[in-house]
Amino acid sequence: MPTTTPAAPPDRDQLIATLTAAARERAAALSLDRVELARRVHDTHEATHHQISDLDRILNGRRLGLLGSGGLKLLDVLGLQELRPVWAPVDAGPSRRAANLSAATDLRLGTDTSIRGRLTYAAARRAVEIGMTREELARRAGLVDLNRDPPPPDHTLRAIATRYLTGRTSLLSRNGLDVLRALGLVELQPVWRTKRGKGKSGSV
Repeated sequence: MPTTTPAAPPDRDQLIATLTAAARERAAALSLDRVELARRVHDTHEATHHQISDLDRILNGRRLGLLGSGGLKLLDVLGLQELRPVWAPVDAGPSRRAANLSAATDLRLGTDTSIRGRLTYAAARRAVEIGMTREELARRAGLVDLNRDPPPPDHTLRAIATRYLTGRTSLLSRNGLDVLRALGLVELQPVWRTKRGKGKSGSV
């Protein structure tokens, strides 16, 4: 069974295209038709026509829901373990306050093994490692209008960036990918589980 997929640049459209092709390939390799996939994704004994049709549109690239909650569940069912970031060096600039994660946040993010959770934790750790404050991250990622008069205060910048680094807002959104690029992301490498067998969610 194929267990490698080409890495994708931090561009949402290209990422969706790469993962859609990989999802179709995995489904074929696992001999999972649309009906069985919909049943597993929605954790139901019998999937509805709408659920099957929706999943079919995602797999045929006619719907951009692959990076939403339903699409990520589909990828999990097909065996995607994580989207592993590959970073390039970044000059985080002078920092008046060291970037850090609270122990509680570190524990919560570090124990979230979902696709989105693993990526969030990797980004949060990356910000700490390079010493980039959340205020600077918000500026570099273009999360606010810096030309506004008066300019947004630091606490606003910090709050906006925090949403992405704690998982409240998805890093797989367009703005989320801007955050990852600001942290030095050059590509996301899909990593697939290699062992067969159902997990709690029916993943393989």
